[in-house]
Amino acid sequence: MSYEFTSRVRYSEIGPDGRLTLSGLVNYLQDCAVFHSESIGYGPEVWARRQASWIITSWQIVINEFPKLAEEVTTKTWSYFLAGMEGRRNFTIRGSDGRLIAYVDSKWFFFDMQKQRPVHIPQAEIDGYGIEEKLEMESAPRRILLPEDCAVRRTFKVRPTHLDTNRHVNNEQYISMAAGYLPLGFVTHELRVIYHRQAKLGDIICPKVGRTGKGYVVSLDNEEGIPYAIAEFIQKTQEEEADAAASV
Repeated sequence: MSYEFTSRVRYSEIGPDGRLTLSGLVNYLQDCAVFHSESIGYGPEVWARRQASWIITSWQIVINEFPKLAEEVTTKTWSYFLAGMEGRRNFTIRGSDGRLIAYVDSKWFFFDMQKQRPVHIPQAEIDGYGIEEKLEMESAPRRILLPEDCAVRRTFKVRPTHLDTNRHVNNEQYISMAAGYLPLGFVTHELRVIYHRQAKLGDIICPKVGRTGKGYVVSLDNEEGIPYAIAEFIQKTQEEEADAAASV
């Protein structure tokens, strides 16, 4: 079964342009997934008791527009694959007039926090979420390639404000960290993120930033150069911008 919630874009969620920020949009997605779990009786409190949780491994987020302050939006999610240790779910965000603001694909593993490894999804959760039809969208490549001429940026330490209830860096926080290296005025049309490992309190993040023909790639690495997460921020092409302007 699917789950959705409706809310208004808050002042605390907008940027200087008066529109929902990229981080705010990702938080809507994350919140919707958590609310979905809560609705079937498997929210964070249950995860903590059984020391198991869902860990996201990748996002593919296509953004048609960023909604304005006070605009009413509905975020919806559903699972389209649940088998073994892996789950996959889609999301959409729509305006009150039904227009498609963003659409999303994502991959997750069911994770044993004590053993620190993926485990099989309990049948009760599979039954609770159910399986619905996959959203039609072009699938992104499985890897994000780093440009050869990446610039190394100043390292920083994971702080308590970066953590979630699993005691590691929240998935949105990596995106917020990476987006901080984008130039002023950069508008993300598509965001791809691949998570490789979990950063915890006190870990050192070593950023690398590279320019591509479409946008930017940011790799957030550990001190050995192994990535915690890699994010690719893609702008609209000139053709896409022209098509969008013509449709207004």
